[in-house]
Amino acid sequence: VSTQSTGSCIAAGVLSWTHNFTATVILEVNAFDDFRLMYIKPWIRIPPYLVGVLGGWWTYKNLDSLKLFVGRLRMGQKLLLGCALWLVTCTIQYWIVFGLHSQMLHKLAGEPQSHIAGTLYETFARTSWAIALLLQILACETGLGGVFNTLLSWRGWIVLSRLTFAVYLLHYSLIQSYVAQLRHAFFYRPDYELAVLYIGFLGITYAVAALLFTMVEQPVAFLERIFYRRR
Repeated sequence: VSTQSTGSCIAAGVLSWTHNFTATVILEVNAFDDFRLMYIKPWIRIPPYLVGVLGGWWTYKNLDSLKLFVGRLRMGQKLLLGCALWLVTCTIQYWIVFGLHSQMLHKLAGEPQSHIAGTLYETFARTSWAIALLLQILACETGLGGVFNTLLSWRGWIVLSRLTFAVYLLHYSLIQSYVAQLRHAFFYRPDYELAVLYIGFLGITYAVAALLFTMVEQPVAFLERIFYRRR
């Protein structure tokens, strides 16, 4: 699993370097090449899944030992370790998502994009996000989650989590349908406009996903249970 994840990262880096892909392909002339060669390829997008598989196996084997180790720490040590862990992981996730904003501002200003920065982003962004998320899960499981664990343990997330697969399937088509019907150039700024678009896409996607879950996914799952019971 680790070999496959490493190979995927290397492939993403090589493709990004050889084709001069930037960290974000918006407003790029080679955006279609990035979409064709990297964005839709499963071997490029698979590292988070592999990190999840490997991390789940490691957690299953070592969680009790990890809890015992954390339990032996003093309160001050737990606080220091927890703060450091959440600070590092949240910083990584912040820069993976919002670090692209500064890249877009440089692009809109006509400034040249860093080829090295784009390659590094394409190489490590997906795996780094998954590893940061895995560390946050381990922190919550070992008593280092604090207020984050309370927030993430809210039962309301269960309802939304059941729609995530449908949201994943639907969101790109909805965004593409919006872009395809535009009769003017798409502008990255102002931020307020993009915020409104984001909230609109999020709400519409979850609404359609709820219908898809109710009318397709849930009935099929019900029929599967009936079928396997009879067997």
